[in-house]
Amino acid sequence: MDLRNLTLFDMTKTKMDWLSQRQKILAQNIANANTPEYKARDLKDLDFGREIEKVMRPSVPTARTHPAHHTGTLPERGPFRDETPKTFEESIDGNRVVLEEQMEKVGSNKGQYELALNLFKKNVSMLKTALGKQR
Repeated sequence: MDLRNLTLFDMTKTKMDWLSQRQKILAQNIANANTPEYKARDLKDLDFGREIEKVMRPSVPTARTHPAHHTGTLPERGPFRDETPKTFEESIDGNRVVLEEQMEKVGSNKGQYELALNLFKKNVSMLKTALGKQR
């Protein structure tokens, strides 16, 4: 049974992927807390309505029609768009990373990831029960 064909599992996976990519960006922000002119970044919030539309009408990926065509030279950004949010603090060297704010986001991100993971586990358990594999 392929769980990717079930809408709820696909949406949970999308949320977990978004949270994973956000964790990477937040870690970069914290790692560059002392880098001059560095601006903290974050991901654009995941739009639940847009995700529902995507599940209802899947998009067709572009195809590479000739082997000589390049796939691109920009680094992989992942499926989610990142942005530079406005900050109200800036150090003398131009750094706009507020460690307290970043740590709060990391904690919130961890909680959301655990919630999505628990939802995934509960749904797997429910499917096993429905199939008679578990009490």
